Amino acid sequence: MAIEAEKVIPQPVEKIVEAYSAEAFHEHLAAKVGSELKSFEVTRSNDGSLVISSVQVMGAEKLPELARKVIKGTVTVNITDTWGAPDAGGSRRSDTLINVNGAPVKALASQNLHARTDSETLATIRGEVDVKVPLIGNKLKAQAEPYMARFVELQAKEVHKFITSQG
Repeated sequence: MAIEAEKVIPQPVEKIVEAYSAEAFHEHLAAKVGSELKSFEVTRSNDGSLVISSVQVMGAEKLPELARKVIKGTVTVNITDTWGAPDAGGSRRSDTLINVNGAPVKALASQNLHARTDSETLATIRGEVDVKVPLIGNKLKAQAEPYMARFVELQAKEVHKFITSQG
């Protein structure tokens, strides 16, 4: 099972990307999922593209059941979002790489923000989790993908709330 989600966000694309590139949004989202934002950096290019790098730490109790059996203590997750420049219609695409330190687990995803109107965006996310653990890798992947899908849903909901709260 791969990660696939679509969500309409009642905000313009640029406001969503602006929120995604704000450290305050990442702190807000980390608090929602029970992790702690340890580092955050945004690198912007003249063409409008940007790279957002963050590191989050969470307790292993936040992981899927099978993962909790092999991972104890805290987990450090490195996330890199590479956003392309806006296209002629204002739509944007990002490629995301998520690595879990000390575990043979990574996730790759792409997100497209399609400008439907000046105030509405269709977010489409596609990706998958890659687990390289003999014997239990496929079972762990099957448990991890629903967690990732719920996170994608939460992110879309929370970005709207965050933008609205910023005035």
